[in-house]
Amino acid sequence: MDDRETRRSGYSLTIPNALLQSDAMRGACATRDFQEIFRLVNRRTGSSYAVMAAAVGKMTSARVSDVIRGVRRIRGQEVIERVADGFGIPGEMLGLPQRLWEGSPERVHVPQSPVLAAAHSDVLLVSLWIEGREQIVPISRRTLITGAVGAALRSADLSRSPVPTKESTPVSTRLPKLDPTRIEAATEHLRDMWHSLVRADNLFGPRHALTSVREQVGILESLLEYARSAQRSELLRLAAQYAESAAWLHEDSADMRNAEKWTSRAMEWATESGDQAMVTWTLFRKSQQATTNKNAAQAISLAQAAQQNSSVLTRPMRAAAMQQEAHGYALDADEVSCHTRLDDAHEFAASPNTKGDARTGHGDFCTASYLEIQRANCWLSLGRPDLAVPLFETALDELPGAYQRDRGLAQARLALAYAGMREYDSAAAQATSALSIARSSGSLRTLHETVYAVNALGRGHTSQAVSQLFDAIKEEGNF
Repeated sequence: MDDRETRRSGYSLTIPNALLQSDAMRGACATRDFQEIFRLVNRRTGSSYAVMAAAVGKMTSARVSDVIRGVRRIRGQEVIERVADGFGIPGEMLGLPQRLWEGSPERVHVPQSPVLAAAHSDVLLVSLWIEGREQIVPISRRTLITGAVGAALRSADLSRSPVPTKESTPVSTRLPKLDPTRIEAATEHLRDMWHSLVRADNLFGPRHALTSVREQVGILESLLEYARSAQRSELLRLAAQYAESAAWLHEDSADMRNAEKWTSRAMEWATESGDQAMVTWTLFRKSQQATTNKNAAQAISLAQAAQQNSSVLTRPMRAAAMQQEAHGYALDADEVSCHTRLDDAHEFAASPNTKGDARTGHGDFCTASYLEIQRANCWLSLGRPDLAVPLFETALDELPGAYQRDRGLAQARLALAYAGMREYDSAAAQATSALSIARSSGSLRTLHETVYAVNALGRGHTSQAVSQLFDAIKEEGNF
């Protein structure tokens, strides 16, 4: 058994070294010809379609068959990484960063003084050396304290894993019984407060807004005990708005479990109140969460469901649902459907003069420049960083100033696109800017995307800009 097979003792499938080093496999990997790669693995190792699908993960036997027959293609970066890890193909052969399994676990260690960047009080950016290659990964303080770094590294790619956060529940705010007039006044006050919280989230990030949202939800739940008839319906509508906001704030804090919980709560309250627009919007939000979880089929079907009730869809809501459907197609490597849907969405894009407080309704963030950023993201998923770069560059110039976290997220992904094109100086410049936004906003979602881009750079080349980026992370110590 060679060293590669020894390092992959926990994997279900490792193609033999003789096949890996064959001219046919080398040529197929160099051109990313996954039809030929899958055909070689199937025929020369005797692995069934089911075995290959299980090794790659999130894939069916039917899809393996489609790839081998040339019916479907593999382009998405995340799928390509799973193929490399599933079959044991070194990252270099597919134009990827070195895979974690390529290094011996015994040689993974934490430096004596990991100087590190905190974009959130529970998170540190830790410098780790894996087989001579430095990576910067976000690790929770609790993980460091319990000494579970090695286990965490072996079980998952920490640069993509959400850091656990404490589950948030509404603050108990028991109010005395109020008469209908005071309930009406309280409802109007809380409605105005919601718009202020949306703006605060855009300006200061999730940590500042989340505490206030939880407090207001607690008040709303108390008011619901006393409200009846039409007043109760109005309160339920407002409670659904707050719950959807709580879901978004948890998602931006990289806490998907609570994000999904609060989206479901918003859907329940919206359904009870008869607010079909909010029910539709929560379907859109669930589609976004399915995209985050890399579930292409669910992302597409939920986005399509969000477009069914045309009587409540505003133009920006329709645009948002269409671009979300496009993301699902990108995850499914359906390039034509993806870009056709993005083109359709432009017809319904929101005004570029939006103030960022959602006063004009759901989806007012979905401007033309936002749609082009999403098109760039789709090109990344489809494995075409060269097409993503110019779109990111142009759209960033047009992005409204209110959306700083969207800017940081786009710059993080632009850095990843530049890394994919081996333009390391440009990648380092964009990653530096994205880290600054992640620090100022407290957005863990932005931080994780930026760290993923930084890890794609590593120090496996001679770029001075990348070396300076790594040095800055250590010297600042407070990103």
